[in-house]
Amino acid sequence: MKRIIVLSPFRGLFRSILYFLLGLIMALISAGYFSQLFSIVGINRDIAIIVSIAISFLSLFSSPFNLVLKEVKKEAIAIEEDVVFFFGFPIFIPRISRRNMNTLVAINLGGALIPVGVSLFLMYELQGYSIYFIINILIVTIISKFFSRVIRGIGVIMHPIIPSVFSVITSYVLFYKFHFLIPLSAYIGSILGTLIGADLLNLRRIINEARPQIISIGGMGTFDGIFVSGIISVFISELLII
Repeated sequence: MKRIIVLSPFRGLFRSILYFLLGLIMALISAGYFSQLFSIVGINRDIAIIVSIAISFLSLFSSPFNLVLKEVKKEAIAIEEDVVFFFGFPIFIPRISRRNMNTLVAINLGGALIPVGVSLFLMYELQGYSIYFIINILIVTIISKFFSRVIRGIGVIMHPIIPSVFSVITSYVLFYKFHFLIPLSAYIGSILGTLIGADLLNLRRIINEARPQIISIGGMGTFDGIFVSGIISVFISELLII
């Protein structure tokens, strides 16, 4: 079993160029927001900019790579057809068969591991506010679990703006006296809340009901909902505190 799987969203030259340009724009936008988040925790602004650019482009170029965590083997019922010829005419007779289906559970490097690492780093640097961050994460987790849907053959889907909006609202309530912490809290809540509520809490249902060949946590495209929801939450929160 391969430990690293490359899943590229690029199909054809035009789509490859389009995906790359959209990813490049997202990386540039996210670099600006990351630099603000790192500046909040006391990192020198010049260093914060350099680190932010590195993280953003590393997220972009590592988004096709998925680290396999587990292989799940399950027996599935499938309907097959036998063909019997009667006076030259084919007659299709359905029959039920059992097959072993393998599902690989993986986590995406750019879409999950990197944003989760950034979130944990920010929480570590601001340990005094940990209880507020945890409250926000729990609320977004519940919201993500409620709004996420498991689709057969695909996995779990949810619009990234949903956890972003609720994370911003919760952060605004929790940090109304410390407005400079709202974007940071919104980012952490969106990333970890989406990961736990939409992906991890639905993992068993995805395996049993959706049954895709590969479950890539944080890696369904150039940037998955986990990464995008974090960036959207920072954008919305910045508008609120202007």
